[in-house]
Amino acid sequence: MDYAIPTQFFKTLTTVFSPLIGNPVLSKYIAFIPIALIAFLATFLLTPIIGKIAWSIGATYKPNTKRRGKDFDNPAKAMHEVETPSLGGLSVTLPAFIITFLSFQITPFTAPILLALLVLMIGSTLDDIFNLDSRIQFGYQILASLIIVLSIIDLTQIGLVEREFLNFAAYTVRFDIFKFPISVILPGDIFLFFWLLLCLNAVKWVGGSPGLLESYSAVIFTLLFIVAIRMSSDFTAVASIAMSGSLLAFLVFAIPPEKIMSGSSGRSVYGFMIALLALISDAKISTSIMLLALPILDAIYVIVRRIFVHKPKSLKELLEINDTTHLHHRLLQLKLTRIQVLLLETSIALIIGSIAIATTGAMRYFAVIFGLALILLLIVIINNKANKRKESEKEKSPESKYSY
Repeated sequence: MDYAIPTQFFKTLTTVFSPLIGNPVLSKYIAFIPIALIAFLATFLLTPIIGKIAWSIGATYKPNTKRRGKDFDNPAKAMHEVETPSLGGLSVTLPAFIITFLSFQITPFTAPILLALLVLMIGSTLDDIFNLDSRIQFGYQILASLIIVLSIIDLTQIGLVEREFLNFAAYTVRFDIFKFPISVILPGDIFLFFWLLLCLNAVKWVGGSPGLLESYSAVIFTLLFIVAIRMSSDFTAVASIAMSGSLLAFLVFAIPPEKIMSGSSGRSVYGFMIALLALISDAKISTSIMLLALPILDAIYVIVRRIFVHKPKSLKELLEINDTTHLHHRLLQLKLTRIQVLLLETSIALIIGSIAIATTGAMRYFAVIFGLALILLLIVIINNKANKRKESEKEKSPESKYSY
């Protein structure tokens, strides 16, 4: 589905190293090294500047303190130990956005992608600064998703195993608004809308422990880059390798003890880009599910638990629930260090993601089922252990002997 038209900027960058490699397969990957290096250096230089800006405008996270004094904020959900500036996601997304913008012509294919990313970047930056209400956050997420859904980027079919497909283009509506093409495919675009929102928020919720979101996303974007080269998707290859380079540079500042956080300006963009780039590169849905298996299953588990435990009366109440029941919170409750949590979850993502792109046909289908079952089992076991530890600590507390 990659309809992007490369510019001379793209052609120049991708011909710097490739002529030096005799192996034609390897040269396809080596050609994108300049893009990764530019993104890495840009983020490395930009991060301290954005950090100072965040300090100056008060866009920081203080331990055990509600941001901007908002009642809906849960100070226990973030695992930082000292006051830490946010807005770090801008130093990751800005270089990748600019590189992608310069690498491809503005067409009905690239324009909605860049516009949707811009909506998320602006909205999430405002959230970092003002700690926006959950309904406003959900609003700009919906707007960004609708921009993609109404564009010529459509989900017309889902590949399961080799040539077996589910047809998602039963009904098609196409028209122009001011010469800008609008395309609606049903029921495919309905699935695409909810898929983008699910992936955005699932990856966003990984960001509760310093460095975890960035390392996890770097692994997934790198795996997406490999898929893009195989599928000859230049747009996905450029965007994913630029994000990988930027995230690696940002990890220098984000690994505990962290000097800056991605904040909402990063969390709201990473998952959206992963879901969108997987679609553009024509990766099968089984591959996409395995790449995002850990955050998606964790998100579903947490949502279901919140519904049963908190019994919210509306979607608004559900969105405003801020507890500490995500997988990384549970691992920290089991006394793992933040570095150990980072290494564990990133390793799981790397292993499952590598299996996704290494397997084909029926073997991939089996890998999806086995991988999802294994991760779900892991989440349930860790949650049960964390609950038991929490109960035992309550029983041992000095106040417990006075309780009735």
